[in-house]
Amino acid sequence: MTKESRGRRRMRRRLLLVLALVLSLVCATPSDTQAQNDEDGDTTTDTTGGILVSQGTEDVISQTNGTLALNASSEGKGASEAKNGTKKYGSLSEAQTALRIKLLENYDRGAIPPYIPNEEEDLLDEGNVSEPVTIQVGINFHRVLDVDVVKSEIDLLTWMRFVWTDTRLAWNPEDYNGLDKMWFWVEDGAGLAETSEIWTPDIELWNQKESIKTSFSNSFAAVDPDGSIFWSRPGHLNPICKFQGLHDFPFDNLMCVIELGSWSYSGKFMRLEPFEEGYSIGGSETSGEAFSEFRLKNITAELRIYPPYPSDPLADWPVLLYTISFNRSWQPYIRGYLIAQILFNCIGFACFWMPVQSGERLGLAITAMLSAVAADLVVVSKLPSASELTWMQKFSMVSQIYAAFCVLEGVVVSYFYFQTSADLVPGYLRCFFCNARRLSSFKRRRYAQRQKSHGLDNSGSSVDTLNLDDSNGSGNSPAGTFRSAPSFRPRDADDFQHKSEIKHNRYWKKWAQGVDDFSRVLIPSSYVVIVAVFIAQVTV
Repeated sequence: MTKESRGRRRMRRRLLLVLALVLSLVCATPSDTQAQNDEDGDTTTDTTGGILVSQGTEDVISQTNGTLALNASSEGKGASEAKNGTKKYGSLSEAQTALRIKLLENYDRGAIPPYIPNEEEDLLDEGNVSEPVTIQVGINFHRVLDVDVVKSEIDLLTWMRFVWTDTRLAWNPEDYNGLDKMWFWVEDGAGLAETSEIWTPDIELWNQKESIKTSFSNSFAAVDPDGSIFWSRPGHLNPICKFQGLHDFPFDNLMCVIELGSWSYSGKFMRLEPFEEGYSIGGSETSGEAFSEFRLKNITAELRIYPPYPSDPLADWPVLLYTISFNRSWQPYIRGYLIAQILFNCIGFACFWMPVQSGERLGLAITAMLSAVAADLVVVSKLPSASELTWMQKFSMVSQIYAAFCVLEGVVVSYFYFQTSADLVPGYLRCFFCNARRLSSFKRRRYAQRQKSHGLDNSGSSVDTLNLDDSNGSGNSPAGTFRSAPSFRPRDADDFQHKSEIKHNRYWKKWAQGVDDFSRVLIPSSYVVIVAVFIAQVTV
C-alpha cells in the first residue's frame, strides 16, 4: 500500500468523522422520548433520513447508500455528553480514580501549603507565600487507662484530630459526577512516610513519653472539594506530667498539662488553633471509666505562644496547652490503709490497760507497731520518693510515732515496776565515779609525801582522806566495784533480799502506775484530736 493511498484513507476518515457529527446534530430532536433514549444509550432511528445512530462504546453511522463506520474517541464522547448535560464517568469509583490521578500529579508531600502551583500564577501580591498555614487541633478523650504518679506518666485513650486547608487538593465536584469527598492515606503520622499520599503537619507532644506518630493508628485523611482536610486517628496519648495536687493523696485531684505543637515549623510557617473548643469527652458507648481508680474531671485548652529564639527574632512558637484534671477513687485507701492504721494504733493503746507482769504487753505493742509500718510501706510504694510529703504520709508518720510510743511506754513501765535500787544511777557510772575519786585521793597523798620529804610541809595544812566506802541502796556494795543493779537480777515476785529493796520497789511502782495513768488519759485523747484535724484538712 502506497503512501498516497494511506493519506487518502486518513482524509476519508476525517471527513466521515465530521459528517457523523453533523448528522447527529441534524437528527437530534428535543422530544422527551428521544432524550431519555439518549441517556440510556438506546438506539434512535430517523426513518425520513434513513440514518441509524447507535450509542455505545462506539458510534456507528449507517446510510442507505452505503455504510460508514466511525470509532469515536473518549474525549469526543465526553465533550458531547458534557454538552448534553450527561455524566462523564460511569461510576463514582471511576471519578475517584480520575480525581486521585489529577490531584496527586506533581504533588510534593514535603512542601507546606499554601504554595505556588506553577510559574504562570504569581501569588506574591496576595501574600500566600509568607502567610502561615493554620492547623486546628482537637482531642476527644475516650477514657483514662493508667496514671502512674511514681513515674509521673499517664496513659489516655484519645482520638487526635487535625484540620487544615491544602488548596492543591481542591477540585470542582461537577467535573467528577458530583464527588464531594476524597480520602488519602497517611502512614506513621507523617506525610513523608513511604506510603503516605499528602502532606501532614508535624504536631508533636512536647512533654512526651512516646511520640504520637507511633502511639496513634494509621488512617485516611478526608478532603473536601475546597481543599479542607480532616485527619482523625485513635491512639494512646502518653505524656510525662508535672503533677499538681498530689499533696492531698489519697483525696487529691491530680492535674497534668499536655503540650502540643509543631516541632519543626515555627509561627512564621504554621499557626495553631483549637478545633471547636479544642477537646471533647466521650463520643461512644465504650467511653468513660468503670471500676477504675482515676476518672476525668475537667479539661481546658489554652493557646500559648513562646517567644522566639535570639537567632530568629521573628519566629515565635505557638503551642496548645491542655490542662487535665483527674478524680481519684479514695474509698479503697480508706478501707485498706487509713482504717487499718487507726485500728493498729488502738490495739497499741490497749497495752496501757494490760498488767505489767504479763509478757504479752510488750509483744502486743510491738506487733501493732510492725503492722502499722507494713501498711505504710504499701502506701509508700504508690508514691514517688520525693522531698514533699503527702497527706497520707503525714498521717502514717503520726501513726508510727504513736505506735512507737506504746512500745517505749511498756518498756519504761516495766523498768519502774521491777526497780529495787535507791536511785536510777547505773552501776557502771557509780564505778566510774568511785574510781575517779580514788585516783584523786591517791594524787593528793603523793603530793603531801613529796612536800614532807623536801621539808616544805606546812603544819597548818591537812590532807583530807576520803571515805571511799560507798554503799548502794541495799547497803552491801564494796567501794569502787561494779555491780549490776538489783532490779536486773532474775527473781520471782517475792525474792527481795532486803527490806530496803521492798521499800524502794514500792516507790518505783508508784512511778510505773503514774506513767500508765498518764498514757491512758492523754495518749488516746490526743490521738483522736489529731485524727480529727487530719480529716478536717481534706473535708473542708
